[in-house]
Amino acid sequence: MRLHRFYIDQKIEEGKAIHINDVELLNQWGKVFRLKASDRVIVFDGNGFDFECYFSVLSKKEAILNIVEKRENKNTPKTETHIFQSIIKKDNFELIVQKCTEIGVSAFHPIISERSEKKDLNIERLNKIAKEASEQSGRGTLPEIFEPANLLEAIETFDSELLVLDFDGKKLKTEELKNKIGILIGPEGGWSEDEKEHFKNKKIKSVSIGSQVLRAETASIAVSSLILLN
Repeated sequence: MRLHRFYIDQKIEEGKAIHINDVELLNQWGKVFRLKASDRVIVFDGNGFDFECYFSVLSKKEAILNIVEKRENKNTPKTETHIFQSIIKKDNFELIVQKCTEIGVSAFHPIISERSEKKDLNIERLNKIAKEASEQSGRGTLPEIFEPANLLEAIETFDSELLVLDFDGKKLKTEELKNKIGILIGPEGGWSEDEKEHFKNKKIKSVSIGSQVLRAETASIAVSSLILLN
């Protein structure tokens, strides 16, 4: 039987019992999954290893996990992919974080562009969605989610190659990508002419993933799949 997998927000040390007093997690284990002492689970702390453990204690107030086996998590994408997504409607942005986390995206950079539909996001909720998606998908790390930033500022602070997703761009060739890449994805209204001119001045290449006109959330999921699941 496949064991349930959980992220632990504390450093796991091999050879030491893991003490948990997180009320939300304890409630999830006891009431949702109905686990009990002696049951086994897999836990991870985001450092690239999975730990198979059993509960020596599990109550409403605390849990003690004893490590049975430490395993390197090899679900590491070959390309460190950063999604620079112009802020769109809350539910659609949450869908991007959930699905792209499952696919293997390393970081999300919410950006404010001229045609952004809104200017803010609930980063705490997005981190929770990313945590749950990481648990479900089997990845060994959690993606980083940045605070919203102005488009031009985000471009200046990124330390690797950026590509802008554009219907009129050249076909994306994933085999030519660097080990670290950033993908700029616009809002439903598309990039403004000033933004396109800025991309051109910064020599940011425009790339396309097909002839279909995609919604912003579909574009993020599709381009992540092409880069990380090939």
